[in-house]
Amino acid sequence: MKPDNTVASRSEGSPPKSASLLYNPTFRSVVFQVLAIGALVFFFYTIVNNALTNLESRGISTGFDFLSQEAGFGIGLTLIEYDETFSYGRTFYVGLLNTALVSFLGIILATILGFIMGIARLSSNWLVSRIAAVYIEIFRNIPLLLQIFFWYFAVLQALPSPRQSMSLAKPYS
Repeated sequence: MKPDNTVASRSEGSPPKSASLLYNPTFRSVVFQVLAIGALVFFFYTIVNNALTNLESRGISTGFDFLSQEAGFGIGLTLIEYDETFSYGRTFYVGLLNTALVSFLGIILATILGFIMGIARLSSNWLVSRIAAVYIEIFRNIPLLLQIFFWYFAVLQALPSPRQSMSLAKPYS
């Protein structure tokens, strides 16, 4: 005797056609993603609206109008002409150029130092190889933030302040 298959069009894993959309995983995932995006948009709208309201109530202007105002301070090292009378926009540009210079020099010096340490690590001289290995292991295995804290608090804080420092050049008369 044959079994009676009245629902022959339905496959084994699919729900019946009369089931609600809430039981469909694809539909639910889309609904939850739309709700999450809506919550994020509302959250950021609330933050921006609150910030703008508080800035307006305190009389603080927003925007980039300040970039045309006179900066009023100097920068020690500049690649282009700059003094205190230039605008904040020019100051920002000088800062970008200084950052690019320091980055470029840092990349060049780090490449040279890394190449020298790599060659020293491969050296057949036992002492040179071990010193390079210790250097590499110390700087690779200590987190960068901890190294920065060490250099700032242990080394730079131990140095005298600018008023107590020694001058190698003659003082101005």
